[in-house]
Amino acid sequence: MNWSEIQIWQLLAGLGLFLFGMRMLETSLKSLAGRSYKLFLRKHTGNRIKAVLSGTLITAILQSSSMVVLLVMSFAGAGIIGLSNGIGIVLGANLGTTFTGWIVSLFGFKLDIKSLIFPFLALGGLGAAFAKTERWMQISSFLMGFSFMFLGLGFMKDGFSEFVTHIDMEWVRGRSGFTLFLVAFVLTGLIQSSSASMMIFLTALATGIISFEQSLYMVIGADLGTTITALIGTIGAKPVRQQIGWSQFIINVMNAILAFILMPVLVYIIQKIIGLKDPLFSMVAFHSLMNLTNIIVLLPFLTPFTGMIEKWVKGNEKGITEYIQKANPEEANSAAFALREESVRFIRQAIDTNRFFFDIPHKLRYSGIETAYTALQQYEAALAQFYNKVLQNPLHPEEVAQINHCILAIRYASHSVKDIKDIRHNLAEIQSSTDEKLYSFYEKLKEDQTSFYNNLDNILDAPQQKGPSDMRAMLEMQGSIFEKETAGIYSMNTQVAEPEMAISSILNMVREINNSNREIIRAVSSFVMQTDVQED
Repeated sequence: MNWSEIQIWQLLAGLGLFLFGMRMLETSLKSLAGRSYKLFLRKHTGNRIKAVLSGTLITAILQSSSMVVLLVMSFAGAGIIGLSNGIGIVLGANLGTTFTGWIVSLFGFKLDIKSLIFPFLALGGLGAAFAKTERWMQISSFLMGFSFMFLGLGFMKDGFSEFVTHIDMEWVRGRSGFTLFLVAFVLTGLIQSSSASMMIFLTALATGIISFEQSLYMVIGADLGTTITALIGTIGAKPVRQQIGWSQFIINVMNAILAFILMPVLVYIIQKIIGLKDPLFSMVAFHSLMNLTNIIVLLPFLTPFTGMIEKWVKGNEKGITEYIQKANPEEANSAAFALREESVRFIRQAIDTNRFFFDIPHKLRYSGIETAYTALQQYEAALAQFYNKVLQNPLHPEEVAQINHCILAIRYASHSVKDIKDIRHNLAEIQSSTDEKLYSFYEKLKEDQTSFYNNLDNILDAPQQKGPSDMRAMLEMQGSIFEKETAGIYSMNTQVAEPEMAISSILNMVREINNSNREIIRAVSSFVMQTDVQED
């Protein structure tokens, strides 16, 4: 075997497409999944039996457990199905993939993923180019993400294709069962397809290179090797996607152990009770029976297994909160202090989110507008949940006032971000304008906002050194800037015969920015000597 036949760049290109496609697929699913669609999925995976049956049926139709598990990871990552239902589908997918073996043994099997994906790629690309509505754009993104994911998988397979065609199975003759198990595991992991592995093993069995007993070890190894695809999908993924990917690996490890232990019993059932004599059919029957046995054994323990996965696989995603996750909401004094510190942290993230919308350097690690805004919403929800828990305790009036002060500041900051998000499309339009006056106006706007946010950061660094007069001065300065920007818009409009953007849109944009700035000033002022700025 010549390892130099492996196409390294094709493999890496495939990996890149694969991971990018998964991210794109998950993002589009979040936007597309309406209530009825979520209810449909939950209805058909609402309990462990339904989840397993759905996984079996879908995999039997698609003939790829890897494809099904990757889709489950995307659905779970998008919040459409829960972890428990996802694990149930994975269990069923293991049984569903054995139908491929029956097809291989009966008719032979060859699936060209890239040819299969071309229609989806064409529809997705053309749809994205001509989509007139947000929904059609997201449908096109879904098709593109789906296509990129499995096109990448096809590239990875092709990277090994030349290598696989030159594999001489003759060398495995007479090898031990455990050696053949390892060979099957590595081979399936490399070519990313248990179906292709089964074709190789069935050929080796049919030509007498391996015995029936040896083929069983290779079936077990192939079943475990197919989990590598899902493990690749966990790279840089959310915790729930990592949990789905690792749950498939753990399930298949348990499946392998169970198959080794029960191999004599399963062979007896196949040959003596069912009466199968053909080694090819017996090999495929063993594959189906070992997965069915694993489902029967694991199904009653699906709930504790899910809890174990949640405990063991927590992912590398940092928690949303920092201070309140360490605080006990039943201890009012420490909880109020933690909520105050968390509120300041929330306001800083809100300011950075606004910077992100203005394309000003920031500290966020999000790659999209919706992602950044959703993260802030989740943060606010976590703070509100903690706030409600704290209010369940007997509190002094001063503590209630302090806690309400924090939650009000959080609300101001949240409104500030919402105002900027709503006019982000206007900002993008003038940012890309060919009208020099319009573009210069954007640059001045961006410069003003950069200075404004930096001033707020400086105040939050030492709020006790500032007073109400400082915050009123910021409000007055903001009012002055708003008046100048409004006057500049009217002046610019008189100088341009046919402006690229309607004056009403520009005025509305500046008005929303002014509202946003006033809201964030009020949020910051809540922590300046514990006083709130009231507007006249």
